[in-house]
Amino acid sequence: MTFLIWKSLLHRKLQALSIIIAIAISIAIIFCITALYKGIHSGMEISRQRMGADIVIIPGGLTIEPSLYLFGGAIANTYMPKDTLDAVRSIPGVTTATPQFFTNTLTADCHDIGTNNRMLGYDPASDWIVGPWLKKIHKNELSADEVILGAKIPTWVKNKIAILGKWYNIVAIAEETGTTLDYSLFVSMDEARRVVSANKQLKPVWEKQGPPEGLISAVLVKVSDTANVNEIVSTIQQVGYVQTIVAAEVKKRINDQFTVLLLLLGGAAALTAIASLFQLFSRFYTLTWDRQAEWGLYLAIGASVRDITYIIVGEAIFITLAGGLTGLILGEALYQTGLIVLAAYQSFPFIAPSWFFLTLLSLTLTGVYMLMGALAAWLPSYRGRQIDPSTTMTRGEFD
Repeated sequence: MTFLIWKSLLHRKLQALSIIIAIAISIAIIFCITALYKGIHSGMEISRQRMGADIVIIPGGLTIEPSLYLFGGAIANTYMPKDTLDAVRSIPGVTTATPQFFTNTLTADCHDIGTNNRMLGYDPASDWIVGPWLKKIHKNELSADEVILGAKIPTWVKNKIAILGKWYNIVAIAEETGTTLDYSLFVSMDEARRVVSANKQLKPVWEKQGPPEGLISAVLVKVSDTANVNEIVSTIQQVGYVQTIVAAEVKKRINDQFTVLLLLLGGAAALTAIASLFQLFSRFYTLTWDRQAEWGLYLAIGASVRDITYIIVGEAIFITLAGGLTGLILGEALYQTGLIVLAAYQSFPFIAPSWFFLTLLSLTLTGVYMLMGALAAWLPSYRGRQIDPSTTMTRGEFD
């Protein structure tokens, strides 16, 4: 019977191929949209939980895109006075604030890591980001030769990494957050200032703004639940020549953009899915009339009603399975390509879906289409049971 199914599909290969292509396209789009939505949703949620900063303060005059700053790992060697931190902490509604000190974007030279990865110093006394990772290894702060890596920092040697000609011991690798923290290497504040002091290209900065010991690069701020963020932002802007990034506003803008995009693509996927399922149902429904002579012949030479059912349902399952597997391969390629294209135009928090989720999604999509294919074949199969061989043999030509 399997041989008959195969021969029947080859005999009608154009019809079968058209349905396989329709199913593959719809599954590919659905797979891609679902995977992207899952990654963005997880990134938004985890970045909210782990980054914890309601407002980020950076020196004035920077033209960097806020989303790139929060989620893309970008930095600039611009600084502001260290006493900005004390002024921010005194603002009503600010519950806590912690400074960061940027060195420079690291290059791919020698053992150094690739571009868009940044090295920064943190303050152990006020920090809430690096602290939890240090507690796991029973440390209170980092020494001059220790570093904590973000989740997306590549490493070449186990437990060590070379940065700007110096080897550091990797004490921890942070979990993925979907934020710029994934592209950051954390060192002590003193070590970060030592690194920039040795950078001859930054000498004009120190001549203009003072030594690194009196400067910081950013302040991460938490505000109370009852505070008015807009009022706090207005007050911060009076502290000095600084600019603010409100994390909630950036995330909302990104979320709104992707919601519209995913709805449009999801609508296209739904229409494609409906079209492919309609094709599937119409194909097997018309089998009742188009292939009566063929089934009558099978019954006349001794095939059972069960055999007829096996042939019809088997064709449907084979077609949907072929379309499903093709669609999953195409969907994975579409997902990876879409992610690259989106990242080129917009930095956004993204946590790649787990293999378990993608596997479950793949099995669900394939299973649903196979079930729909079997249901589509059920009606002609049921009607085929009622065929009288002596009658059907005289109807039309052999198919």
